[in-house]
Amino acid sequence: MTAARTSRGGAARRRRAKTWRPAQRLGRSVMPFIGGESTGSYTRRLADFNGGIPYEDFWLMFGTPLRKNGEVGDPLCSEGYLNRAALERLSVMSHRSVAQLQFALPNLRGHRLLDDDGPPAWDWPWDAPGCFLVRVCDLCAQARGTNGEAYLASDATWQVCARHGRWLDNRREPGAAAIALSALPEVVHAHRLRLQLERRLGAGGRALFADAYAITSCWWNIPAFNAPAWQARRRVLGRAGRDELRVAPLLFYPEAVRLAQALAARERRRLRRTLTPREDRGWLERIALLVDAWGMPVDEASDLVGTWALRHPLLPRPRRAGPTPAQRPARGRLRRLPLHAPHTDELVEATLGKRSCLPWELGEKITTELFPAPGGWTLGGRA
Repeated sequence: MTAARTSRGGAARRRRAKTWRPAQRLGRSVMPFIGGESTGSYTRRLADFNGGIPYEDFWLMFGTPLRKNGEVGDPLCSEGYLNRAALERLSVMSHRSVAQLQFALPNLRGHRLLDDDGPPAWDWPWDAPGCFLVRVCDLCAQARGTNGEAYLASDATWQVCARHGRWLDNRREPGAAAIALSALPEVVHAHRLRLQLERRLGAGGRALFADAYAITSCWWNIPAFNAPAWQARRRVLGRAGRDELRVAPLLFYPEAVRLAQALAARERRRLRRTLTPREDRGWLERIALLVDAWGMPVDEASDLVGTWALRHPLLPRPRRAGPTPAQRPARGRLRRLPLHAPHTDELVEATLGKRSCLPWELGEKITTELFPAPGGWTLGGRA
């Protein structure tokens, strides 16, 4: 999820001709953060916080457009990106350290800065990949003295506010407010478990949740595979549940998280090269029991998990020396999972729907290409 990088060219040379004065702290600069907020949303709030500075003028105070005739976009619909020099100016103006800004605002972190080491610069690409703007929880916004017109920079079209029990998404139409989860506590609980999994396992955990999300998305795409609990949750949502595609991730979220835990258990042993073929078949049989407990067709739904297992094949046990420390999961409290093929750094930085090694996405048309080929995995192992 990197910002669009553009060539410098003549516009960059003109920028270098300008002499920048040292940045000055704004009159009212210490404004409460909203964790995970987009850069555009934060700067809009900061401009309003300081007497309503015109937004277009505000961005020119800490950088110039990287592109010729660059314009400031709408912070409610698109996102802006900074280079290192502009980030340092924003740090001075907001009276926040660079580390504080990068901790609170994900699109200011190092791997998302513009690849431009010249004077302060910014870019506002309309189609920047890897970022969805999700409306912030209005209760969180009120607690920080702002209105609900603030947006999170998210890798998915939705987020969960575990503090206030709300499902958030990127819908803008009237009536598309946050969905209260008071009647569905299992969704909030699942979100907390997912955060624990990803914090403990790191990048490998995030990749495995994306795989579990892809599998459950495929189950959702096939009505015959839908778990009874999903429709029960939909009925609990009442009117909000009528938009099936909007609420689908909410409905299957608990099962996606539980499946991610199961995938992580197998992946850890696979990377440590201690998983035997017999134990692997036993693992898939336990998946079948889990699927059966959810009330789904066991053979067909489990075959999709088997397709994932084929993409994460068992690794041969070395005859002499074991895998190097960099190749195997660390021991201890965090026990992080390293990224391993078929996952790559590029996939991990993509959006949730693109991060998986599987081709399945929510709402896409189902074709025979999505299913195991003849001779592939079955409940008894390889056919």
